Amino acid sequence: MNKLKLTILFLFMSLAASAQRLAVESLKLRPNDLSARNVKNQRHDLNGKPCALLKVMVLDNITKCSSGNIGDIVTEGPVKLIFITSATSSIELSFQYHYPLTINFADYGYKHLEGNSTYELNLVDAQQMMMGNGNNQNNNVLQQTTTTAITTQNVGSSQSSSLNLSADDACKIADDAYDAKDYAKALKYYRYAAEQGFVYALHNIGVLYSYGYGVKKDRAEAFKWYLKAAEQGFADSQVSIGTQYYNGDGVTQDYAESFKWYLKAAEQENSNAELRVGMAYYFGDGVTQDYSQAFKWCLKAAQHGELNAMGNITVMYYNGEGTKQNYDEAFKWAMKAAVQNQPNAMEALGEMYLDGKGVAMNKQEAVKWFRKAADLGGDAEAMWYLGQCYEKGEGVEKSIEKAVSWYKKGAGNGNAKCKQALKRLGY
Repeated sequence: MNKLKLTILFLFMSLAASAQRLAVESLKLRPNDLSARNVKNQRHDLNGKPCALLKVMVLDNITKCSSGNIGDIVTEGPVKLIFITSATSSIELSFQYHYPLTINFADYGYKHLEGNSTYELNLVDAQQMMMGNGNNQNNNVLQQTTTTAITTQNVGSSQSSSLNLSADDACKIADDAYDAKDYAKALKYYRYAAEQGFVYALHNIGVLYSYGYGVKKDRAEAFKWYLKAAEQGFADSQVSIGTQYYNGDGVTQDYAESFKWYLKAAEQENSNAELRVGMAYYFGDGVTQDYSQAFKWCLKAAQHGELNAMGNITVMYYNGEGTKQNYDEAFKWAMKAAVQNQPNAMEALGEMYLDGKGVAMNKQEAVKWFRKAADLGGDAEAMWYLGQCYEKGEGVEKSIEKAVSWYKKGAGNGNAKCKQALKRLGY
């Protein structure tokens, strides 16, 4: 098996089975990413002008892009590649498990996407962002008001000062209103709770501003609200502050500041923050690159249930990055994530069963996990392996017809090895 790649990116959120809506966490230009200029990938519109490449980071399958795209959507695990014409100002994406989402590029500072340039679009579960996305020992603040005083001047006018409610009751009303998509009502009651110093309310006002729910979207204003809660130790807000610094969203980009806030939340055992600290160490974002520290923090996150961290630990154990190479441990963590429907872990399991690394060789099991990764996550590498298995009769009855079918699916998702296999077989 080839060296496993760390393809599970730390900005992803776990896809909850009950999730229905996605939100844009960030859209940003990647000036040092030359993928759009790659001759093999490059696409042009009908006038011969080069397209922009949009890398969509989302743990769901994109079934359709409404307009402005040239050619098929290419799926590379959790990364979806969409080539967009330079005349396109907005797109609507349809998903397998979520409602459609419209992205207006102007909302993120871009009138349109420049040809031959690569952009990164991060999508997260909206409800998960609203209610917090990490295991946070600080969440007892949801059950009690903080003793820190926050004046009405600090939180803004709520027009609700006459309400005779506890902050906890106000937040419950706000949460119900949010679920019902009555964002104006949610904002009113969150403001009331915020006036009483309830940090959970401060955080959720930040969420509303961040995504334009009930108010005009304003990431700079969102940052202010997150900061009020973050400075009082609310871990979810600390993660949000770290993310805005990382993306330069509503505040000047600063990887060092991003890392500082992620670390504050991670030290409270916020699993999402632990993962982000680990990845900061892995890539050297805002801190000196250190694989051993990356492994340490990703392991903490994995132990706290972060699926993406489990995938990263699988890779690091398999490759011996930041820790002693250990196929048995790699298999253990891959299995933990795979049974929770993490596509990349499923594909890794298939490879380990196929090669007998960390587990007894079992080609039938390998095929099973490759198929799961291909069907659930659209994993193009898994499609290539399925084609190989059918072509060679490994774990399944030999069938060139089925091999070609899987190669075609993988090629449609941009897998170069599938394209080569089809050419070799005369297709």
